[in-house]
Amino acid sequence: MTRDAPSFSKQYSRRVVAEVLLHKAPLSRAELARATGLSKQTISIVVADLETEGWVRSVGISKGAIGRTAVSYDLARDAAFSIGVDLGGAKVSIAIADLIGKPIGELTEPTDPRGGAHVLRQVHEIAFRLAAREGLDLDRARSVVVGMPGVVDPETGAVDLVPNIRDLSSINTPKLLADLFGQPVVIENDVNLAMLGEVWQGCAHGAENAAFVAIGAGVGLGLIVNGQLVRGARGAAGEIAYLPIGRDLESLDARTVGAFELEVGAAGILRRYHSGGAHPVGSVRELFDRLESGDASALKTIEATARTVALALTAVEAVVDPQLIVLGGSIGIRPELVERVRLALHFFFARTVDIRVSALGARAGLIGAVSLAVSRLHNDLFGMSGVPKELSVPGVVAGRAAA
Repeated sequence: MTRDAPSFSKQYSRRVVAEVLLHKAPLSRAELARATGLSKQTISIVVADLETEGWVRSVGISKGAIGRTAVSYDLARDAAFSIGVDLGGAKVSIAIADLIGKPIGELTEPTDPRGGAHVLRQVHEIAFRLAAREGLDLDRARSVVVGMPGVVDPETGAVDLVPNIRDLSSINTPKLLADLFGQPVVIENDVNLAMLGEVWQGCAHGAENAAFVAIGAGVGLGLIVNGQLVRGARGAAGEIAYLPIGRDLESLDARTVGAFELEVGAAGILRRYHSGGAHPVGSVRELFDRLESGDASALKTIEATARTVALALTAVEAVVDPQLIVLGGSIGIRPELVERVRLALHFFFARTVDIRVSALGARAGLIGAVSLAVSRLHNDLFGMSGVPKELSVPGVVAGRAAA
């Protein structure tokens, strides 16, 4: 089957012009021609089409050295917007970004404890209130991405193994969200989005091959390979909780929760500390406080945890060969743990492993959701059918929008 040449040529020209404007606007038609290599006639046609459709507008007139004037063009940044959602067991964070990904507004609220459909309706309600607060019509949202814990089926968007939001796995999450927003909503694993966030605006900026390992109440892995998220056949790529690393490999808990998570998740760390007869603590944060005060049992516990984490990172390095590994999550970012993980890796792996601490912290997932939403919007508007490579998202400032 052959492509329709004029149609393909038009798509290509539109894509090239849009990508240059995304990253370098404002530009005149002559500057666009030089930057894209397209003829001035083609540039004029493409710009006129985009301007008629409302995606591009003139933003000023400049004078050349010999008195000639040129109209400069930019994307109409308010023509459409994207919504990113970070949905967790404790809180829901939602951000709105303009056409190029610049933040417009953000809102965070506690997650509805009733779970299920109540939480999904809450997501829509927060998005509606946030849009209204910023003077926007929610109907102008052309791309919505919701990140949540658990396994997300890459074909259907259905979620499973959601550990901390009750009844979410038992309802048709994609359909309900689509009904609420009036359009298909992309659902993605929260650790995958954290990886995207770090690549877009964090410590892995621009990396084509990277891993994000989250360690907190649970554990998770997000992977970028050759510039693309790795999801697997059933969306379960990165479920490193089930790596056979730890003392308990065959019990029901190991098969249900995962042997590795039993060792290095928050509950596992506390269990290891208490098994040594130490005075009980209520949280891993208290355990780190005791480490700082010289508690020998705390030191032994953190060193054992670091060694176990290093074993898992060795497996990631051997299988994936990433440029770098980002450690995130409430426990994974602790410098006391990171230092010991780096040291342990020297004993397990011959090559130097580039270990970095998440630059975005708890906001990595939300920023990743925005980046994916903006990327999908760009490719829907300006991409090319049958061409797998996506348009890159501009590296706009990722700071919190003014309240």
